[in-house]
Amino acid sequence: MSSPQHLAPRSDASLDAWLTYISQIHPREIELGLERLSRVAQRLGLAKPAPVVITVAGTNGKGSTVKTLEAVLMASGYSTGAYTSPHILRFNERIRLQGEEAADEDIVACFARIEAVREPESLSYFEFTTLAALLLFADKCVDFALLEVGLGGRLDAVNLIDPDCCIITNIALDHEDWLGKGRENIGAEKAGILRAATPFVFCDRDPPASVLAHAASLGLTPIAIGADFSAHVSAHVSPVESADQWSFKGKARNGGLITRDALPIPNLFLDNVVGALQGLACLDLLPAEEILRRALNDLGLVGRFEKRRDLSTGRRVILDAAHNVAAAELLARRLKTLFPVADTRSQAKAESTPTIRLVLAAMSDKNIEDIVRALDPLVDIWYIAAFEGARAAGAREIHTRVSTALPKAMIRPFDSVLSAYRAACSDQPDEHAMIVVTGSFHTLAEVAALPDLD
Repeated sequence: MSSPQHLAPRSDASLDAWLTYISQIHPREIELGLERLSRVAQRLGLAKPAPVVITVAGTNGKGSTVKTLEAVLMASGYSTGAYTSPHILRFNERIRLQGEEAADEDIVACFARIEAVREPESLSYFEFTTLAALLLFADKCVDFALLEVGLGGRLDAVNLIDPDCCIITNIALDHEDWLGKGRENIGAEKAGILRAATPFVFCDRDPPASVLAHAASLGLTPIAIGADFSAHVSAHVSPVESADQWSFKGKARNGGLITRDALPIPNLFLDNVVGALQGLACLDLLPAEEILRRALNDLGLVGRFEKRRDLSTGRRVILDAAHNVAAAELLARRLKTLFPVADTRSQAKAESTPTIRLVLAAMSDKNIEDIVRALDPLVDIWYIAAFEGARAAGAREIHTRVSTALPKAMIRPFDSVLSAYRAACSDQPDEHAMIVVTGSFHTLAEVAALPDLD
């Protein structure tokens, strides 16, 4: 039974009431393992949520991969359900039907059904919400369920479902307290989503041996980026950004070469886009070029190198949820591609190159020192802040860690993300400047909610 202090809301209660409840009923914020979840799923009669399931794991780029899959499948005329995490502004961002956020009442109805059969099991917030997404996809009879792993893979709630295609984006250092130290241990956990006789698309350009060994134990040969599929752009243009067109070359289901040419560049990292296209090719679902062009044109994702503008000051703003070293390195490469001579350490800036002011707030368990070192050559002024939360690093702690890592950097500390952002926008109003906000999804959430951010 639910304890008196945590009584379940009514079935017609608000989504906020249910989210508060499910965040309180489990003793731990994160608890990996599938046993409790499996028992509840069995009582719900929940099996496969869609005829075709594609599961995406990896350290970075999972959301971009799911977004690409979703856009291409929808453009091809299929119905989709996409489950991702975390959200930035609204919980509903985590569960999409046909590209649209699920309605409050549909999510609440699924929560109530889960609660009706849950006890005596205790489910974590993520386990509860994963079951809700799977139930909703089954209820709506979607053609495809696109599932993003939350943490790791082997013991993540999403791994309850056997996929028809597995995509692993990359393996980098993050969540080592949960997944083990080093890329080999992390890779072993993420490889837990693999299934025998199921296509495995691997987008890591330096694959850990642990992933390859686990794939081999299942009789799988990874379809590898670079060797089996790739993006081809103009010889003088970076594959990260700033090209007019590109071509996809990949492996068809029968093993033959498959190509798609003259594709528009989306506002997503191309390694993730080509991984998604290769996944569809493995299932004989890669559409014609005309459909792909329609799907990829202007395709982007909230908080992933998202270009905005501050209406009150006219400043250009980039929101990017880089929260580990690999993501920070990618952010640096994308910024350098936008502003090729923006390296403040190696050469004088051109007059057209903006000053980069970076607003940073992060979790205390992140490798803040190496994150800022990756970005330092491009950043003129650091605006250090903090957000609320048990795992959040305080502004003083971040300031100390950044100043230790970058003793020559220009650093300005602030008590909040919003005060740091406002200062970054308003300082030296005549100076040509770009504002970059990064470090965590929590950092982005505070800025993205502003009414004067276009």
